[in-house]
Amino acid sequence: MKKTLFAMTALSAFALVAQEATPVASAAPESAPAASEAPAPVKAEAAAEINKAVTTHVKPSAKSIVREDMAAYCKEAGITIGEVTPTDAIYIDGLERVLARSDNPNFVRARTLAYEMAYHRAVAGYVMQKFGVESVKQFSEVFNDQSTDRLTPSADAKTTTQRIIEKTEQLTEAKLDEGLREMGVTPSGTVAEKRRLAANTLVSRSMRNAIGSSAGLLPVQTFEGWNEANQYAIGVVIRGGAETETIAECLRYKMRPGLSRPGAGLSVEEALPSDDELVSQFGVRLFFDKDGVPALLSFGQWGSSYTGTDEEEAEDAMDHAMVQAEAIANEQLTTFINSTITVSESNERGGGKTTDVVFDANGVPTEEKVMGFIDRAAKTSTIQGKDTLIGRSTVLKKVIAHPSSGRKLAVCVRMWSFGQYDAMKRIIEKPQSRPTTPAAPAAPQGTRGKRRGRSYDF
Repeated sequence: MKKTLFAMTALSAFALVAQEATPVASAAPESAPAASEAPAPVKAEAAAEINKAVTTHVKPSAKSIVREDMAAYCKEAGITIGEVTPTDAIYIDGLERVLARSDNPNFVRARTLAYEMAYHRAVAGYVMQKFGVESVKQFSEVFNDQSTDRLTPSADAKTTTQRIIEKTEQLTEAKLDEGLREMGVTPSGTVAEKRRLAANTLVSRSMRNAIGSSAGLLPVQTFEGWNEANQYAIGVVIRGGAETETIAECLRYKMRPGLSRPGAGLSVEEALPSDDELVSQFGVRLFFDKDGVPALLSFGQWGSSYTGTDEEEAEDAMDHAMVQAEAIANEQLTTFINSTITVSESNERGGGKTTDVVFDANGVPTEEKVMGFIDRAAKTSTIQGKDTLIGRSTVLKKVIAHPSSGRKLAVCVRMWSFGQYDAMKRIIEKPQSRPTTPAAPAAPQGTRGKRRGRSYDF
């Protein structure tokens, strides 16, 4: 019905345009305005109506929605992706499609994997830009055979034909195709020989490799977007540079960094986002604690694919999801504090045209012209990290509903702070002293809509 209505609207508009453009045979009344004094043009109105109708039927992809939001954020923050700022910081973005739609039981888990892929892309891009080495190879071939015997089958072709005949005589019908394939012959056509007459090709190959520290690469903003088809995408903007790498190095060696904000820090409760922000919060964030010293929050998310009605099994499944969320949060802290990444990229592209002559089993030539293109790309990245668990604590464990899909997800927030590190050191040195960490309060429920995680850039 919608398509029919759209067609009728467009047709009416075009008819209106045609009517306006058709000359009138009879003389116009004296009261009629001159042609130059015609009222507002109907053509423009009709064209606008058509454009509006067409535009309303174009559905943006989830990736394009996230790209727009990321671009808006960068504009608001004065960030240019890939450029070094006056303070020697650099921002890189990453984007990935969520493989499962919101009605899929694995949707929540697919969101987390999409973030991890987007983060990998961003980190790999940064490390490649900083440490990358590229090797390039191009080769071309121009070939033309104008020999007098180019359309005459060679002795090899006749020999091949005879071998095919001998082979088929020895095979049963069931084994015939297999036997022909063993000889390199397509069963549907007994091609004896292919001779190349001409070729004109160009192929370019490049290989880029990089290995370096990925510690201190800080996600400052995450994004989530979806379209009318329930397709989702996750994006992230990360920050690298001297400041964040220095902070990571200080955390690695458990030395308090010189970067601090006395009197301007936040409590853990103040640093935690609301549920509407929390649902789209992935990865590690840096904030300044109540002592004004850098501290880390790591947001881990995971979900359950259980779709049954047994309450106990559903609860067990969410408990397992929470365990995985905590593991993810820990991994992210380790990656930020001390990790290296190895990246390898390869690209091959090219194409050209070849002309061949194909002789069948009877030696009859057939000329074939083939145009083909090569387009291959591969990329791998491996991140490895190692750090102690001293100085970490859990500040939030919560099961919340994803606002757009309604599916439950387990969220675990782990924190690394010098205060917690000092407290744990006291426990190790003096077991009788056991300070506790206050629990974080629950945050209000969010609402549906395009959303971002809380920004933790500094």
